[in-house]
Amino acid sequence: MIPAESFHLWNSTSMSAHLSYLEPGEMIVEGRGVRVRDADGRWYLDARSGLWNVTLGYGHRGIVEAVRAQVERLPYGNMWGYGRPTALAVEYAEALCAVLPVGLDHVRFQANGAQAVETAALLSRHLRLLEGRPHKSAVVGLWGGFHGFGPGASAVTGLSYLHHHAGPLLPDVMHVRAPHGDAGDRATELDAALDLLRDHGPERITAVVVEPVIGEGGHVLTREQAAGLSAFCREHDIHLVVDEVTTGMGRTGDYTRSAQLGLDPDILLLGKGITSGYAAMSAVCLSDGVYDALTSAPVERFFATGSTHDGHPLALAAGTAVLEALADGKVFANAAAQGARLESGLRRLAERHPSVSSVRGTGLMYNVEFAGEAERDPWFVNKARLALEERGVLVSVLNAVPALMLIPPLVSEEADVDELLDGLDGSLDALASGWTPANEAKGFV
Repeated sequence: MIPAESFHLWNSTSMSAHLSYLEPGEMIVEGRGVRVRDADGRWYLDARSGLWNVTLGYGHRGIVEAVRAQVERLPYGNMWGYGRPTALAVEYAEALCAVLPVGLDHVRFQANGAQAVETAALLSRHLRLLEGRPHKSAVVGLWGGFHGFGPGASAVTGLSYLHHHAGPLLPDVMHVRAPHGDAGDRATELDAALDLLRDHGPERITAVVVEPVIGEGGHVLTREQAAGLSAFCREHDIHLVVDEVTTGMGRTGDYTRSAQLGLDPDILLLGKGITSGYAAMSAVCLSDGVYDALTSAPVERFFATGSTHDGHPLALAAGTAVLEALADGKVFANAAAQGARLESGLRRLAERHPSVSSVRGTGLMYNVEFAGEAERDPWFVNKARLALEERGVLVSVLNAVPALMLIPPLVSEEADVDELLDGLDGSLDALASGWTPANEAKGFV
Protein backbone atom coordinates (compact mmCIF):
# COMPACT_ATOMS: atom_id res chain seq x y z
CA MET A 1 0.00 0.00 0.00
CA ILE A 2 1.31 3.46 -0.90
CA PRO A 3 1.68 5.74 2.18
CA ALA A 4 -0.96 8.47 2.20
CA GLU A 5 1.61 11.25 2.33
CA SER A 6 3.18 10.10 -0.95
CA PHE A 7 -0.09 9.67 -2.85
CA HIS A 8 -0.60 12.94 -4.72
CA LEU A 9 -3.87 12.24 -6.55
CA TRP A 10 -7.03 13.66 -5.00
CA ASN A 11 -9.19 10.74 -6.07
CA SER A 12 -11.95 10.48 -3.48
CA THR A 13 -13.87 12.80 -1.24
CA SER A 14 -13.23 11.16 2.12
CA MET A 15 -9.94 10.10 3.64
CA SER A 16 -11.05 6.55 4.47
CA ALA A 17 -12.16 5.94 0.89
CA HIS A 18 -9.07 7.72 -0.41
CA LEU A 19 -6.75 5.41 1.48
CA SER A 20 -8.67 2.33 0.35
CA TYR A 21 -7.70 2.97 -3.27
CA LEU A 22 -3.98 2.84 -2.68
CA GLU A 23 -3.25 -0.72 -3.74
CA PRO A 24 -1.09 -0.18 -6.84
CA GLY A 25 -2.34 -3.31 -8.53
CA GLU A 26 -5.94 -2.06 -8.49
CA MET A 27 -5.29 0.97 -10.70
CA ILE A 28 -7.06 0.72 -14.08
CA VAL A 29 -4.59 0.68 -16.95
CA GLU A 30 -6.41 -0.58 -20.05
CA GLY A 31 -9.82 -0.98 -21.64
CA ARG A 32 -11.05 -3.18 -24.49
CA GLY A 33 -14.63 -3.55 -25.61
CA VAL A 34 -16.81 -3.79 -22.50
CA ARG A 35 -13.92 -4.61 -20.16
CA VAL A 36 -11.16 -2.85 -18.27
CA ARG A 37 -7.91 -4.26 -16.84
CA ASP A 38 -6.12 -3.34 -13.63
CA ALA A 39 -2.37 -3.15 -13.12
CA ASP A 40 -2.31 -6.67 -11.70
CA GLY A 41 -3.65 -7.94 -15.02
CA ARG A 42 -7.20 -8.77 -13.95
CA TRP A 43 -10.00 -7.98 -16.40
CA TYR A 44 -13.41 -6.72 -15.26
CA LEU A 45 -16.75 -6.45 -16.99
CA ASP A 46 -17.45 -2.70 -16.87
CA ALA A 47 -21.17 -2.78 -16.09
CA ARG A 48 -21.06 0.88 -15.09
CA SER A 49 -19.77 2.11 -18.47
CA GLY A 50 -16.98 4.14 -16.89
CA LEU A 51 -19.13 6.75 -15.17
CA TRP A 52 -22.23 5.81 -17.22
CA ASN A 53 -20.65 7.38 -20.30
CA VAL A 54 -18.55 4.82 -22.21
CA THR A 55 -21.57 3.76 -24.24
CA LEU A 56 -19.75 2.23 -27.21
CA GLY A 57 -17.08 0.48 -25.20
CA TYR A 58 -13.33 0.89 -25.13
CA GLY A 59 -11.16 0.94 -28.24
CA HIS A 60 -13.95 1.77 -30.70
CA ARG A 61 -12.01 2.14 -33.93
CA GLY A 62 -14.22 4.81 -35.47
CA ILE A 63 -13.89 7.11 -32.47
CA VAL A 64 -10.19 6.42 -31.97
CA GLU A 65 -9.36 7.20 -35.59
CA ALA A 66 -11.53 10.33 -35.65
CA VAL A 67 -9.84 11.76 -32.57
CA ARG A 68 -6.38 10.83 -33.84
CA ALA A 69 -6.99 12.58 -37.17
CA GLN A 70 -8.36 15.67 -35.43
CA VAL A 71 -5.28 15.94 -33.18
CA GLU A 72 -3.14 16.20 -36.27
CA ARG A 73 -5.47 18.61 -38.11
CA LEU A 74 -6.58 21.05 -35.37
CA PRO A 75 -6.20 20.10 -31.68
CA TYR A 76 -7.90 23.20 -30.26
CA GLY A 77 -10.42 25.84 -31.26
CA ASN A 78 -12.14 28.61 -29.29
CA MET A 79 -15.96 28.69 -29.17
CA TRP A 80 -16.52 31.41 -26.63
CA GLY A 81 -16.58 34.46 -28.89
CA TYR A 82 -15.10 36.43 -31.78
CA GLY A 83 -17.37 34.70 -34.29
CA ARG A 84 -14.73 32.16 -35.31
CA PRO A 85 -15.90 28.69 -34.26
CA THR A 86 -14.22 25.69 -35.81
CA ALA A 87 -15.80 24.40 -39.00
CA LEU A 88 -16.23 21.07 -37.25
CA ALA A 89 -18.42 22.70 -34.57
CA VAL A 90 -20.77 24.02 -37.25
CA GLU A 91 -20.88 20.67 -39.07
CA TYR A 92 -21.43 18.62 -35.94
CA ALA A 93 -24.16 20.96 -34.67
CA GLU A 94 -26.06 20.43 -37.91
CA ALA A 95 -25.64 16.65 -37.70
CA LEU A 96 -26.68 16.52 -34.04
CA CYS A 97 -29.78 18.69 -34.46
CA ALA A 98 -30.89 16.43 -37.31
CA VAL A 99 -31.43 13.54 -34.85
CA LEU A 100 -33.03 15.56 -32.04
CA PRO A 101 -36.78 16.00 -31.46
CA VAL A 102 -38.41 18.41 -33.91
CA GLY A 103 -37.96 22.06 -32.91
CA LEU A 104 -34.59 21.68 -31.19
CA ASP A 105 -32.57 23.39 -33.90
CA HIS A 106 -29.82 25.19 -31.99
CA VAL A 107 -27.03 23.84 -29.81
CA ARG A 108 -24.14 25.10 -27.72
CA PHE A 109 -21.36 22.72 -26.82
CA GLN A 110 -19.95 22.83 -23.31
CA ALA A 111 -17.51 20.81 -21.24
CA ASN A 112 -19.70 18.62 -19.00
CA GLY A 113 -23.23 17.87 -17.89
CA ALA A 114 -23.17 19.95 -14.71
CA GLN A 115 -22.11 23.01 -16.70
CA ALA A 116 -24.97 22.39 -19.12
CA VAL A 117 -27.48 22.22 -16.25
CA GLU A 118 -26.23 25.48 -14.78
CA THR A 119 -26.30 27.12 -18.20
CA ALA A 120 -29.91 26.05 -18.70
CA ALA A 121 -31.03 27.35 -15.30
CA LEU A 122 -29.28 30.69 -15.67
CA LEU A 123 -30.36 31.09 -19.30
CA SER A 124 -33.97 30.63 -18.24
CA ARG A 125 -33.60 33.35 -15.62
CA HIS A 126 -31.79 35.59 -18.12
CA LEU A 127 -34.74 35.37 -20.51
CA ARG A 128 -37.15 36.33 -17.73
CA LEU A 129 -35.07 39.43 -17.02
CA LEU A 130 -35.23 40.33 -20.71
CA GLU A 131 -39.01 39.94 -20.52
CA GLY A 132 -39.19 42.31 -17.55
CA ARG A 133 -40.29 39.53 -15.18
CA PRO A 134 -37.50 39.24 -12.60
CA HIS A 135 -39.93 37.64 -10.12
CA LYS A 136 -40.17 34.54 -12.36
CA SER A 137 -36.91 33.02 -11.12
CA ALA A 138 -37.62 29.78 -9.24
CA VAL A 139 -36.04 26.62 -10.66
CA VAL A 140 -37.72 23.30 -9.83
CA GLY A 141 -36.02 19.90 -9.62
CA LEU A 142 -37.20 16.47 -8.50
CA TRP A 143 -36.17 14.79 -5.27
CA GLY A 144 -33.80 12.00 -6.25
CA GLY A 145 -32.85 13.68 -9.50
CA PHE A 146 -29.14 14.02 -10.18
CA HIS A 147 -27.71 16.89 -12.23
CA GLY A 148 -24.06 17.07 -11.24
CA PHE A 149 -21.92 19.03 -8.82
CA GLY A 150 -21.53 22.80 -8.63
CA PRO A 151 -23.32 25.78 -7.08
CA GLY A 152 -26.17 25.46 -9.57
CA ALA A 153 -26.08 21.78 -10.48
CA SER A 154 -25.90 20.64 -6.84
CA ALA A 155 -28.76 22.96 -5.97
CA VAL A 156 -30.99 21.45 -8.67
CA THR A 157 -29.90 17.91 -7.76
CA GLY A 158 -32.51 16.40 -5.45
CA LEU A 159 -30.13 15.04 -2.82
CA SER A 160 -30.44 17.13 0.30
CA TYR A 161 -27.00 16.25 1.67
CA LEU A 162 -25.40 18.08 -1.26
CA HIS A 163 -27.29 21.22 -0.29
CA HIS A 164 -25.70 21.25 3.15
CA HIS A 165 -22.10 20.25 2.43
CA ALA A 166 -20.93 23.51 0.88
CA GLY A 167 -23.86 25.91 0.80
CA PRO A 168 -25.24 28.36 0.20
CA LEU A 169 -25.78 27.21 -3.37
CA LEU A 170 -27.84 28.77 -6.17
CA PRO A 171 -30.83 30.41 -4.45
CA ASP A 172 -34.52 30.07 -5.29
CA VAL A 173 -34.42 26.35 -6.15
CA MET A 174 -37.18 24.04 -4.91
CA HIS A 175 -37.95 20.34 -5.27
CA VAL A 176 -41.01 18.15 -5.63
CA ARG A 177 -41.28 14.42 -5.22
CA ALA A 178 -40.61 12.32 -8.32
CA PRO A 179 -43.51 10.03 -9.31
CA HIS A 180 -42.79 6.39 -8.47
CA GLY A 181 -44.59 3.22 -7.44
CA ASP A 182 -47.22 1.50 -9.59
CA ALA A 183 -49.09 3.24 -12.41
CA GLY A 184 -51.96 4.48 -10.25
CA ASP A 185 -49.65 5.77 -7.53
CA ARG A 186 -47.46 7.56 -10.08
CA ALA A 187 -50.44 9.42 -11.55
CA THR A 188 -51.52 10.50 -8.06
CA GLU A 189 -47.99 11.55 -7.13
CA LEU A 190 -47.61 13.64 -10.28
CA ASP A 191 -50.85 15.42 -9.45
CA ALA A 192 -49.54 16.05 -5.94
CA ALA A 193 -46.27 17.44 -7.30
CA LEU A 194 -48.05 19.78 -9.70
CA ASP A 195 -50.41 20.89 -6.90
CA LEU A 196 -47.36 21.84 -4.85
CA LEU A 197 -46.08 23.94 -7.73
CA ARG A 198 -49.48 25.62 -8.06
CA ASP A 199 -49.35 26.44 -4.35
CA HIS A 200 -45.85 27.85 -4.76
CA GLY A 201 -47.10 30.06 -7.57
CA PRO A 202 -46.44 29.11 -11.21
CA GLU A 203 -45.97 32.79 -11.99
CA ARG A 204 -42.77 32.60 -9.91
CA ILE A 205 -41.35 29.50 -11.63
CA THR A 206 -39.04 29.95 -14.60
CA ALA A 207 -37.99 26.34 -15.28
CA VAL A 208 -38.58 22.71 -14.33
CA VAL A 209 -35.52 20.45 -14.73
CA VAL A 210 -36.28 16.74 -15.06
CA GLU A 211 -34.55 13.51 -16.07
CA PRO A 212 -36.84 11.16 -18.02
CA VAL A 213 -35.23 8.33 -16.03
CA ILE A 214 -34.36 9.55 -12.54
CA GLY A 215 -30.64 8.89 -12.09
CA GLU A 216 -30.78 8.29 -8.34
CA GLY A 217 -33.44 5.61 -8.21
CA GLY A 218 -34.16 4.53 -11.75
CA HIS A 219 -37.77 5.77 -11.74
CA VAL A 220 -38.95 5.87 -15.34
CA LEU A 221 -41.36 8.65 -16.27
CA THR A 222 -44.25 7.32 -18.32
CA ARG A 223 -45.58 8.91 -21.49
CA GLU A 224 -48.63 10.09 -19.52
CA GLN A 225 -46.49 11.70 -16.81
CA ALA A 226 -44.32 13.39 -19.42
CA ALA A 227 -47.40 14.74 -21.17
CA GLY A 228 -48.86 16.01 -17.90
CA LEU A 229 -45.66 17.77 -16.92
CA SER A 230 -45.26 19.28 -20.38
CA ALA A 231 -48.85 20.53 -20.39
CA PHE A 232 -48.36 22.15 -16.98
CA CYS A 233 -45.24 23.95 -18.19
CA ARG A 234 -46.97 25.17 -21.36
CA GLU A 235 -49.99 26.38 -19.40
CA HIS A 236 -47.87 28.45 -17.04
CA ASP A 237 -45.11 29.59 -19.41
CA ILE A 238 -42.43 27.55 -17.63
CA HIS A 239 -39.33 26.36 -19.46
CA LEU A 240 -39.22 22.56 -19.59
CA VAL A 241 -35.57 21.51 -19.28
CA VAL A 242 -35.04 17.80 -19.96
CA ASP A 243 -31.72 16.51 -18.65
CA GLU A 244 -30.68 13.63 -20.91
CA VAL A 245 -27.02 13.71 -19.98
CA THR A 246 -27.34 10.01 -19.11
CA THR A 247 -30.31 8.85 -21.18
CA GLY A 248 -29.34 10.54 -24.43
CA MET A 249 -27.46 9.00 -27.38
CA GLY A 250 -28.72 5.44 -27.13
CA ARG A 251 -29.00 4.55 -23.46
CA THR A 252 -32.75 3.89 -23.74
CA GLY A 253 -32.68 2.64 -27.35
CA ASP A 254 -32.93 5.93 -29.26
CA TYR A 255 -31.09 9.20 -29.64
CA THR A 256 -33.22 10.70 -26.87
CA ARG A 257 -35.75 9.49 -24.36
CA SER A 258 -37.69 12.69 -25.11
CA ALA A 259 -38.45 11.41 -28.61
CA GLN A 260 -39.68 8.11 -27.19
CA LEU A 261 -42.00 9.95 -24.79
CA GLY A 262 -43.21 12.55 -27.28
CA LEU A 263 -41.73 15.35 -25.16
CA ASP A 264 -41.03 18.77 -26.65
CA PRO A 265 -38.47 20.39 -24.32
CA ASP A 266 -37.60 24.05 -24.41
CA ILE A 267 -34.04 23.02 -23.51
CA LEU A 268 -32.57 19.54 -23.88
CA LEU A 269 -29.26 18.63 -22.23
CA LEU A 270 -26.90 15.93 -23.52
CA GLY A 271 -23.55 14.63 -22.24
CA LYS A 272 -21.87 11.36 -21.27
CA GLY A 273 -22.66 9.20 -24.32
CA ILE A 274 -22.42 12.15 -26.71
CA THR A 275 -18.73 11.25 -27.12
CA SER A 276 -18.92 7.77 -25.55
CA GLY A 277 -16.62 9.17 -22.87
CA TYR A 278 -13.64 9.56 -25.22
CA ALA A 279 -13.53 13.32 -24.61
CA ALA A 280 -15.37 15.75 -22.34
CA MET A 281 -18.38 17.48 -23.89
CA SER A 282 -22.02 18.31 -23.27
CA ALA A 283 -24.67 20.00 -25.37
CA VAL A 284 -27.31 22.59 -24.50
CA CYS A 285 -29.99 22.21 -27.20
CA LEU A 286 -32.50 25.04 -27.57
CA SER A 287 -35.96 25.27 -29.07
CA ASP A 288 -36.55 27.91 -31.71
CA GLY A 289 -38.53 30.00 -29.25
CA VAL A 290 -35.79 30.06 -26.62
CA TYR A 291 -33.08 30.73 -29.22
CA ASP A 292 -35.03 33.56 -30.84
CA ALA A 293 -35.61 35.23 -27.46
CA LEU A 294 -31.93 34.88 -26.62
CA THR A 295 -30.58 36.26 -29.89
CA SER A 296 -33.09 39.07 -30.31
CA ALA A 297 -31.83 40.87 -27.19
CA PRO A 298 -29.65 43.96 -27.63
CA VAL A 299 -25.94 43.22 -27.65
CA GLU A 300 -25.37 44.84 -24.26
CA ARG A 301 -27.83 42.32 -22.75
CA PHE A 302 -25.94 39.25 -23.99
CA PHE A 303 -25.98 36.02 -21.99
CA ALA A 304 -22.45 35.21 -20.80
CA THR A 305 -21.73 31.49 -20.67
CA GLY A 306 -18.88 29.21 -21.64
CA SER A 307 -15.41 28.07 -20.77
CA THR A 308 -12.05 27.54 -22.45
CA HIS A 309 -12.75 23.99 -23.57
CA ASP A 310 -16.34 24.34 -24.76
CA GLY A 311 -16.78 22.54 -28.06
CA HIS A 312 -13.26 21.17 -28.01
CA PRO A 313 -12.34 19.86 -31.47
CA LEU A 314 -11.29 16.46 -30.14
CA ALA A 315 -14.68 16.07 -28.46
CA LEU A 316 -16.46 17.23 -31.61
CA ALA A 317 -14.55 14.63 -33.61
CA ALA A 318 -15.54 11.94 -31.11
CA GLY A 319 -19.14 13.12 -31.22
CA THR A 320 -19.19 12.95 -35.00
CA ALA A 321 -17.89 9.38 -34.87
CA VAL A 322 -20.55 8.44 -32.30
CA LEU A 323 -23.30 9.72 -34.60
CA GLU A 324 -21.84 7.67 -37.43
CA ALA A 325 -21.78 4.57 -35.20
CA LEU A 326 -25.44 5.06 -34.25
CA ALA A 327 -26.74 5.91 -37.70
CA ASP A 328 -27.78 2.40 -38.80
CA GLY A 329 -29.82 1.76 -35.66
CA LYS A 330 -28.05 -1.48 -34.74
CA VAL A 331 -26.73 -0.10 -31.43
CA PHE A 332 -30.24 1.04 -30.48
CA ALA A 333 -31.70 -2.37 -31.31
CA ASN A 334 -29.00 -4.10 -29.27
CA ALA A 335 -29.58 -1.81 -26.29
CA ALA A 336 -33.29 -2.65 -26.37
CA ALA A 337 -32.69 -6.40 -26.72
CA GLN A 338 -30.01 -6.64 -24.06
CA GLY A 339 -31.98 -4.34 -21.78
CA ALA A 340 -34.95 -6.70 -22.02
CA ARG A 341 -32.65 -9.64 -21.24
CA LEU A 342 -31.22 -7.79 -18.25
CA GLU A 343 -34.65 -6.84 -16.93
CA SER A 344 -36.06 -10.37 -17.15
CA GLY A 345 -32.96 -11.76 -15.44
CA LEU A 346 -33.14 -9.19 -12.66
CA ARG A 347 -36.79 -9.96 -12.03
CA ARG A 348 -35.93 -13.63 -11.66
CA LEU A 349 -33.20 -12.70 -9.16
CA ALA A 350 -35.67 -10.52 -7.26
CA GLU A 351 -37.90 -13.55 -6.76
CA ARG A 352 -34.95 -15.57 -5.44
CA HIS A 353 -33.35 -12.96 -3.17
CA PRO A 354 -35.48 -11.39 -0.40
CA SER A 355 -33.04 -8.49 -0.13
CA VAL A 356 -34.09 -7.19 -3.56
CA SER A 357 -37.15 -4.99 -3.11
CA SER A 358 -37.49 -3.44 -6.56
CA VAL A 359 -36.16 -3.52 -10.12
CA ARG A 360 -36.68 -0.42 -12.28
CA GLY A 361 -35.30 0.93 -15.52
CA THR A 362 -35.44 0.89 -19.29
CA GLY A 363 -32.99 0.25 -22.12
CA LEU A 364 -29.61 -0.63 -20.63
CA MET A 365 -30.13 1.30 -17.39
CA TYR A 366 -31.50 -0.69 -14.45
CA ASN A 367 -31.74 0.03 -10.76
CA VAL A 368 -31.76 -2.81 -8.21
CA GLU A 369 -33.11 -1.53 -4.90
CA PHE A 370 -32.68 -3.31 -1.59
CA ALA A 371 -34.67 -3.52 1.62
CA GLY A 372 -34.50 -5.50 4.84
CA GLU A 373 -30.88 -5.80 5.92
CA ALA A 374 -29.90 -3.09 3.45
CA GLU A 375 -32.04 -0.59 5.35
CA ARG A 376 -30.35 -1.54 8.63
CA ASP A 377 -26.79 -1.79 7.32
CA PRO A 378 -25.50 1.49 5.78
CA TRP A 379 -22.73 -0.44 4.03
CA PHE A 380 -24.91 -3.10 2.43
CA VAL A 381 -24.90 -1.73 -1.11
CA ASN A 382 -21.18 -1.03 -0.99
CA LYS A 383 -20.62 -4.61 0.18
CA ALA A 384 -22.73 -5.79 -2.75
CA ARG A 385 -20.60 -3.73 -5.11
CA LEU A 386 -17.40 -5.14 -3.64
CA ALA A 387 -18.78 -8.67 -3.85
CA LEU A 388 -19.40 -8.07 -7.55
CA GLU A 389 -15.84 -6.80 -7.96
CA GLU A 390 -14.64 -10.05 -6.40
CA ARG A 391 -16.50 -11.76 -9.25
CA GLY A 392 -15.00 -9.49 -11.90
CA VAL A 393 -17.91 -7.09 -12.41
CA LEU A 394 -17.92 -3.31 -11.84
CA VAL A 395 -21.23 -1.58 -11.01
CA SER A 396 -22.39 1.74 -9.54
CA VAL A 397 -23.79 2.35 -6.06
CA LEU A 398 -26.71 4.64 -5.27
CA ASN A 399 -26.16 5.20 -1.56
CA ALA A 400 -29.17 7.43 -1.01
CA VAL A 401 -31.71 4.81 -2.14
CA PRO A 402 -30.01 2.21 -1.33
CA ALA A 403 -29.49 0.48 -4.66
CA LEU A 404 -27.10 -0.66 -7.36
CA MET A 405 -27.25 0.88 -10.83
CA LEU A 406 -26.45 -1.56 -13.62
CA ILE A 407 -25.62 0.45 -16.72
CA PRO A 408 -23.36 -1.54 -19.06
CA PRO A 409 -22.17 -0.34 -22.49
CA LEU A 410 -24.71 -0.35 -25.30
CA VAL A 411 -22.55 -2.81 -27.22
CA SER A 412 -22.82 -5.49 -24.52
CA GLU A 413 -23.69 -8.96 -25.78
CA GLU A 414 -25.89 -11.70 -24.32
CA ALA A 415 -22.92 -13.35 -22.64
CA ASP A 416 -21.99 -10.07 -20.96
CA VAL A 417 -25.50 -9.60 -19.60
CA ASP A 418 -25.53 -13.18 -18.33
CA GLU A 419 -22.14 -12.65 -16.66
CA LEU A 420 -23.53 -9.58 -14.90
CA LEU A 421 -26.60 -11.47 -13.73
CA ASP A 422 -24.54 -14.44 -12.53
CA GLY A 423 -22.20 -12.09 -10.67
CA LEU A 424 -25.10 -10.37 -8.91
CA ASP A 425 -26.72 -13.69 -8.06
CA GLY A 426 -23.50 -14.99 -6.50
CA SER A 427 -22.85 -11.73 -4.66
CA LEU A 428 -26.28 -11.70 -3.03
CA ASP A 429 -25.86 -15.36 -2.05
CA ALA A 430 -22.51 -14.47 -0.46
CA LEU A 431 -23.96 -11.55 1.49
CA ALA A 432 -26.85 -13.69 2.70
CA SER A 433 -24.28 -16.25 3.94
CA GLY A 434 -22.44 -13.62 5.98
CA TRP A 435 -19.59 -12.71 3.61
CA THR A 436 -18.10 -9.30 4.28
CA PRO A 437 -15.17 -7.47 2.66
CA ALA A 438 -12.02 -6.60 4.60
CA ASN A 439 -12.93 -2.91 4.31
CA GLU A 440 -16.66 -2.32 3.91
CA ALA A 441 -16.09 1.40 3.20
CA LYS A 442 -13.68 0.78 0.34
CA GLY A 443 -14.44 2.96 -2.65
CA PHE A 444 -17.53 4.42 -0.97
CA VAL A 445 -17.04 7.92 -2.44
